[in-house]
Amino acid sequence: MIKISKFTKGAGSFLETFRSKVLKTRRGRIILITLAVALLLFLGKSLFVAALVNGRPISRLALTSELERQGGQKVLDSLIEKSLIFQEGSRAGVKIDKEVVDQEISRIETLLKEQNLTIDEALSMRGETRKGLSEQIRLQKTVEALLAQKINISEEEAKAYFDNNKEIFGTNAKFEDVKSNVKDQLYQQKLNEQYSSWIAELKGKAKILYLLKL
Repeated sequence: MIKISKFTKGAGSFLETFRSKVLKTRRGRIILITLAVALLLFLGKSLFVAALVNGRPISRLALTSELERQGGQKVLDSLIEKSLIFQEGSRAGVKIDKEVVDQEISRIETLLKEQNLTIDEALSMRGETRKGLSEQIRLQKTVEALLAQKINISEEEAKAYFDNNKEIFGTNAKFEDVKSNVKDQLYQQKLNEQYSSWIAELKGKAKILYLLKL
């Protein structure tokens, strides 16, 4: 037979009294609800308050409003462009496999190692994450897949670019040795030019309804 201690008996008696004299009265229930709400507000204050300045709160709403005012339109435009690119990629049947993204991340990691940096350190300095980087790569590869056919770089064009920008490749550099690098730079330059007109055209055709004034 289990023996019940005096402490357990006392606790049980207190709970019984609490139930009968507090919970069963309207005033007791109001007090209990008030205490519960106060506790929730205290535990979740960071959901409503971003900072306290000499005891005076700065609300998260004020912070969000200020962030929207300062850069909200730019961020929103970026999100709109991203949505348009992925929609266009989907329509064209473009699919960027995980292997392609992983290969690009490995390439970036190799370049960073030469600067004694890890990819996580580099991302942390930029306030970014691996997930965000993967999405940026998918976005870039989607754009390249959609616009690559519009870009053509001839041997003559690459040689002319090299001759006019020798300081970039080094005064003693030979065209044949850096030809691949020259074409890569020309490709990125032309890609940016094509992208500007292409995304403007997509925006012009799209039905974009702004529900938030920034």
